[in-house]
Amino acid sequence: MHSVYLFTGESTLRRRASENQIREIHAQSKARLGNIRLDGEELELKELLSHLKISPLFEDGKIIIIHNAEEFDEQERLAEILTKGLPPHLFLVLEGEKLDKRSKLYKIIEKKGLVQEQSKPDRRTLPGIVRELLKEKNVRVTAEGFRYLVSAVEPDVGRLEREIEKLACFPHKGELDIEELRELVFSDQSANIFEFLDLIGERKLAALKQVRQLLDSDEDPMKLFFMIASQIRSLLSVKSLIALGKSDEEIAQELGRYPWMINKQRRMVSHFTEAELIELIHRLQREDIAIKQGEREPHEALYEILLRVTAPAHILN
Repeated sequence: MHSVYLFTGESTLRRRASENQIREIHAQSKARLGNIRLDGEELELKELLSHLKISPLFEDGKIIIIHNAEEFDEQERLAEILTKGLPPHLFLVLEGEKLDKRSKLYKIIEKKGLVQEQSKPDRRTLPGIVRELLKEKNVRVTAEGFRYLVSAVEPDVGRLEREIEKLACFPHKGELDIEELRELVFSDQSANIFEFLDLIGERKLAALKQVRQLLDSDEDPMKLFFMIASQIRSLLSVKSLIALGKSDEEIAQELGRYPWMINKQRRMVSHFTEAELIELIHRLQREDIAIKQGEREPHEALYEILLRVTAPAHILN
């Protein structure tokens, strides 16, 4: 166990990493440790020195946490202190956006302690972070719901953390599915996207105008493609169960959704025949393969599907 730590990079990830490290120090240390939190923007050398020298009354030692460490003006002096070494049962955790790697402070922490840089997540690393956050908050989602959660919220860990905290407060037994997540999780353009999905369910030509607006505002076409596919599959499930004479409550129970959601989709499926929904699913699969093989651009596939949804069958055939 080191006596000094530095966490830099993406704000939420570095905060989480530093808090995990603080918990680990408490767990591994046999001493009773208190936490002292300081802000580098306001911290003066005199105050830091007093914390480094004065022993706590009711603990054996302490962990001094300096947030916004890059803003601390006396970094050279702190480097000198760390070069001499910290007293037993005294730990220093620094957390900030960036610390100059050429500085004495950075070099001494790298030599005597632990440095971790938290990179901003991308679409490749985001799923692992989402799984960790869901597990932490004991939130369970379906596989399809997980894919939606990863795609619907931009790769902003702070935003994801807040959204998953919100899901944790939602009274629900079992896994949250995509229908529930669409109502609870709000992407930056959630209102427009939900309106877009409703227009698809109602087979309105306005969906073409809406998708242009979404694409013009840099919405990911693959995300929209995935959401359309999910909407069509959901409508087919509801349509099939309605054909069996089941009530909204029975359908909701079988699909694990809420009756009000089913009631909304019952109105939508009246605009489609079962054969049309099945054909749309086959078309979505073909378009997906074409995209993956580089034969079709995602936005072209979107327009093709929307034309199939909104145009009367006799026009397309």
